[in-house]
Amino acid sequence: MGKGRVQYNTLSDEELVERSKSDKRAVSELIVRYLRTVEYFAGRYDVSIREDMIQEGLMGLLKAVNTYRFDENVKFSTYANVCVRNKIISSMKKNSLTGFEQFYDDSLEERFIGSADEPNPESILMQSERNEEIYNKIISALSEQEWKVFQLFLTGMAYNQMALNLGVTVKSVDNAMQRVRRKLKSVLK
Repeated sequence: MGKGRVQYNTLSDEELVERSKSDKRAVSELIVRYLRTVEYFAGRYDVSIREDMIQEGLMGLLKAVNTYRFDENVKFSTYANVCVRNKIISSMKKNSLTGFEQFYDDSLEERFIGSADEPNPESILMQSERNEEIYNKIISALSEQEWKVFQLFLTGMAYNQMALNLGVTVKSVDNAMQRVRRKLKSVLK
């Protein structure tokens, strides 16, 4: 290991959130840590929309990373779970997908969130290797422009504001976000 190299898998979620403002690798580590949660929430809905809901859930997770407030005295995991769940539900409502409540069972949420097994050295090493692989895929998949657009999106900025901020057209921003969604979906399969 190189001198001064950060061991991301040893950092707390809150430490990763703090680093994520300027460190893509911290964001990738959080995505990997919470991918199972996102898949869980999305997996509770009809299979025909599951991939879209995973994508929406990831957007909710990344928004949680960018809007988390340390002064609120709430664990990041709690905040992230709420953001992921709410993003999926609001997406379904926005797209007029009816009957989604019947697929969602709140009692399962507590069992899932509380069911994490204690890590052992082998699983920690395997997870670390998986994290490294996903991180490398994300870093190589997103261009600098896509990363900038994505970061602005996660702050809640509207496309027209992003365009002004970056000195590009709204269509360029929209195209970049479509590429980001497609690339993240591909990387996280």
